Amino acid sequence: MESDQREHISTVINYFWGEGTTSPESVNQGMAAIAYEALEEAQSCSAAMDFVPRPISGRPGGKYVIKQVAKIGKRIASGDTQIYETCRQRVAVNFRNKMELAKQGL
Repeated sequence: MESDQREHISTVINYFWGEGTTSPESVNQGMAAIAYEALEEAQSCSAAMDFVPRPISGRPGGKYVIKQVAKIGKRIASGDTQIYETCRQRVAVNFRNKMELAKQGL
């Protein structure tokens, strides 16, 4: 792995599991593979979240429904690829043990 690749992979790992989880020098192939899996999972979760209407108190009216569905369509059409914080946190928990093992070279 090249040094710039290690730096960017380290950034992804620290994004999910917190600053100081790893440094570019300690990134290995296994850690990169787990980071890739985590990104796939987070992107899948975030894509699903785009289909969830935003909350409202009470029963939603017709205008609200139209507005929410239109916003969902806009996010889909724009290719918005942000990762929702909820998804990031869930992925971090789900992949924590795998990442710890990968850090140890296992």
